[in-house]
Amino acid sequence: MSEPVKPDDVLSAEYALGLLRGEACAEVSARLETDEDLRASVEFWQRALGGIDAPEEGGEAPPGLFDSILARIDDEGMQLPGTRTQRAEAASWREISPGVTSRVLHIDRANNRQSLLIRMAPGAVYHSHAHDADEEAFVVEGDLWFGDLSLGPGDYHIAAAATRHPPGRTVGGCLVHVVTSLSH
Repeated sequence: MSEPVKPDDVLSAEYALGLLRGEACAEVSARLETDEDLRASVEFWQRALGGIDAPEEGGEAPPGLFDSILARIDDEGMQLPGTRTQRAEAASWREISPGVTSRVLHIDRANNRQSLLIRMAPGAVYHSHAHDADEEAFVVEGDLWFGDLSLGPGDYHIAAAATRHPPGRTVGGCLVHVVTSLSH
């Protein structure tokens, strides 16, 4: 569960956006001279939101301003405390063999593990390999075959450490979530 937003976090964001007026603005300005935490929070929001063209006082916001603010917040990594989000449209896929691409979701160096998405084009084959640690595979969509073993959407497969399985192949293409060692 995420931590609740602290009142000063909201206040500093409002100050940075220029939303405070009159006495409220003057109070925050005065606090900034002595309150290091508030000053750091305001500076964070000013950096995060800098470059967004705010409307002149009394003017109308330009079209798309709200979407621009949300995109900027995403770009600056503003997420739930203790979390990390990767947007699908910003995904970086790399080819690991003909017709087979991967996207790294997470690397856990402390446990020598990584979480990947593997996408295989129709008819693609992924080479046979040995496992130095357990390798987990969850088929998100499509079909995946290891020899005569057929896996489909929702199927989970684990290959234990020190085992080797036949080449993975697909007829119609597939998307598979894989958790494996970093050395693989």
